[in-house]
Amino acid sequence: MEAQPVDPATLGMLLYRAHRLARAKSNEAARPAGIELQHAGVLSAVRTGGVRSQRELGAALGVDKSTLVRIVDDLERRNLVRRQRSRHDRRAYEIVLTEDGERRLDEANGLFADAMSGLLKVFDDEERHRLHELLSRFVAQD
Repeated sequence: MEAQPVDPATLGMLLYRAHRLARAKSNEAARPAGIELQHAGVLSAVRTGGVRSQRELGAALGVDKSTLVRIVDDLERRNLVRRQRSRHDRRAYEIVLTEDGERRLDEANGLFADAMSGLLKVFDDEERHRLHELLSRFVAQD
């Protein structure tokens, strides 16, 4: 029996709902660390060392300038990052991860992983690998 075609709009809605579920569960799980996924994305990008300025961060994360400034301001208030003058361009500021930022990002990443493991229990190992493969191919279009 041949599989019925999948309605692209329905599939898009399922992807949206999956994103919302994963984000909500991850944010809820990481509440003790005081970090949400949006914070973790910025902290992780800074940790890699490949991006330093707010402009580079925004481009790397696909986040508009005003949203990124709000997130970095919030992280700075919490002493998870600090802004410092760039050694290469005195007009620009670099975003630097603090020790507390490192520690709390590590804590949050563990909590995020636990939350996702719980959500992914509906799949066996083979299905998880296949889902990873499919989603990797899907986002590689970007």
